[in-house]
Amino acid sequence: MSKYPISFWSTVNMKNKGPDTPDMWRDLGITLAMSPSYAAEDKQEVIKLLDRSAELGIRVVMRDYRTHWRQLTKLGEEGYKTLFKEVLADYGNHPAVFGFFVGDEPDAPEASDAFAAMRIQNETAPHLNAYLNLLPWFTWIRSRIGADSLSTYLDRVAAEGKAKLLSYDCYAQMQTEFDGLDSYFENLKEYGLATKRLGIPFFNIVLSCGHYRYRCPTKDDLQWQLCTSAAHGAAGVSWYHIQLTGIQDNYRNAPINQMGERTSAFHDLSEVNRLFNNYCGEVLASLRFDTCYHVGKAYGGVPLFKPFGNVLEVESNDDVPLIFSRFYDAEGKTYYVICCNSPVETTYVSVTLKSGCELKKCEYGNVFRPLSVHKDPVGEKDVHAGQTAGIWLSPGQLAVLKED
Repeated sequence: MSKYPISFWSTVNMKNKGPDTPDMWRDLGITLAMSPSYAAEDKQEVIKLLDRSAELGIRVVMRDYRTHWRQLTKLGEEGYKTLFKEVLADYGNHPAVFGFFVGDEPDAPEASDAFAAMRIQNETAPHLNAYLNLLPWFTWIRSRIGADSLSTYLDRVAAEGKAKLLSYDCYAQMQTEFDGLDSYFENLKEYGLATKRLGIPFFNIVLSCGHYRYRCPTKDDLQWQLCTSAAHGAAGVSWYHIQLTGIQDNYRNAPINQMGERTSAFHDLSEVNRLFNNYCGEVLASLRFDTCYHVGKAYGGVPLFKPFGNVLEVESNDDVPLIFSRFYDAEGKTYYVICCNSPVETTYVSVTLKSGCELKKCEYGNVFRPLSVHKDPVGEKDVHAGQTAGIWLSPGQLAVLKED
């Protein structure tokens, strides 16, 4: 995809999806949608939805009841292959289609069937991407996923599922009764390591509406979740939920409420999504993740920053924590992502490189411009003349730098 994949988790169907759905996706800054669930009699409406999505440059994960792994459990592998070929005949060659939904969070007894369904999809339709969402990792979840470590589990998904994409959801960072930051960043760390080890990109599903004991994210929380995911190597981010049609319990403050109305959260999330892609998303979508450090304070087992490559020092005013990562492009050129790892504090960041190295910063329009060396404006740090560059970052904001 030419733009950074920004998606969402869908629970609506073709009957209650609301009017002008692809246009709503565009307005929200969505670049990779999840379709409403649909039945056989909805085919013409689904084609119309896909046609409009293609016009808007939006790719779509298809939520087709025939592609769920439970169909494989019921029909066996050969029966599932036959059914999936029917699905491909209906939609598989449409330019908007990104791939087909396999299912969500298989438990240990279901895993073999889920991975087999993923494998069959990827082998039968190599131009598409089978989409299976996995459970997040917590220490107590070993028995539920049937593995003693997340790395072992992801290696199994890759081997048995011939996975071309990994995906999971984690909302602990928005839970108020305990500090979930270590869990949030441990998952990001392990999925980033899997991306590098296995060569498979991953998506992180993060929270866009409050429910249960999860608090309602602020606009800065939304930016922080998107940017911390990208800084840890996530190849895409998905939001849970953007629409509350048909959902009860205590779900609240989603971009579209239970009455189908756009809320203030719609405008907040739209701005966060669209600014991200307009500033740097096209660049990030083309880069390969290499390594990640935390600066000032480390969470979830992510290593604290130490000098590496041409980077001598990374500092933040008032000890606001940072994330500092290295990426490469297809030609092997070096890029850095630096992210304010606080959803509430702004900071001024200093990056010092070895003598002779210069940095360019990705600006609005995904264009790189020279980043000037500086003297610290608040006089709190020593700087290296001709070597130290500075950047202001808002809560959760990231910047993409290119080594020159």
